[in-house]
Amino acid sequence: MKGFTLVEVLVSLFILSLVAVTGITSLSYSTRTISSLSDDFYRGTLAENIIIRSYFDENYLTNNLLTQREEFMGYPYIWNRKITIDPKQNSLNIEVEVISEETDKSTKLEIYKAINE
Repeated sequence: MKGFTLVEVLVSLFILSLVAVTGITSLSYSTRTISSLSDDFYRGTLAENIIIRSYFDENYLTNNLLTQREEFMGYPYIWNRKITIDPKQNSLNIEVEVISEETDKSTKLEIYKAINE
């Protein structure tokens, strides 16, 4: 008689199930990692955009817009901008914080801009 015994079939099914569980776990971890990295990248990019626009566009810098909810790449974010003047250094400090509404993670960036008299 040719064929596999019941023990051989059960051992092969057990090994196959271990490989399947490992693959599914790895795929789940990769999906979470990509989502987290994307959120980090989008927060950083949005903060950079606001910093650069505040630094170079005088109208944007002086428009009194200090917080705003914004959709970026399909995700909701809230950003806060804080502008302080340092008379000793004759400069502005522009600080931007971007908060993800989905993950509650935040990214902060700041830059100094010389004030020309």
